[in-house]
Amino acid sequence: MIRQVLKVFKALNSNEEPWQLSLGLAFGGIIGLMSLWTPHNIVLLFLAFIIHLNFALLLIGFFFFSGIAYILDPLFHQIGLAVLTADGMQSFWNGFFSNPLFLFDKLNNTLVMGSLIFSLISAVPLFFVINFLIRKYREHLKDLFEKAPLFKSLKLAKAFDTFSGGGSLKFYGKPAKMNFQSGKNEVFDSFTLN
Repeated sequence: MIRQVLKVFKALNSNEEPWQLSLGLAFGGIIGLMSLWTPHNIVLLFLAFIIHLNFALLLIGFFFFSGIAYILDPLFHQIGLAVLTADGMQSFWNGFFSNPLFLFDKLNNTLVMGSLIFSLISAVPLFFVINFLIRKYREHLKDLFEKAPLFKSLKLAKAFDTFSGGGSLKFYGKPAKMNFQSGKNEVFDSFTLN
């Protein structure tokens, strides 16, 4: 749990642009609201890697919105049913689903169609709201959080976890030589991790 909280703060305090963070969360929301192994989700993951979005926030968005998706399934069904059974759209859907590629995408399912429409429509305001909140956080709250005792203790807990062997500090079996500096530019003795 501590690692996930630190990953969020690390992402918020990183040099990444706010649009990268908010688009990662929006992509995670789209993927989380829809069925997982559909071709349009694979395309979104591919785009996320090409655009270089923040993958930690994409995963947070995916897990958060996956939990919400089960609650919203009746709404998704109603949206999908309304779209797929609309009177003026029957000839379009007949031609659309006669192509096997679109049948492979499972868009003829009311839940998949409804969740796709809902997630695409809700991703746009989610992107702008998260982008606005990240900018305001960086302007007003970033320094306050970095000075807070709780945030400092989380950083110390992460450092302890790393140095006690529970962290991810490994250099393929070779010991890592570390130098530490305090805030006053004092260098402490080096030591070797096993």
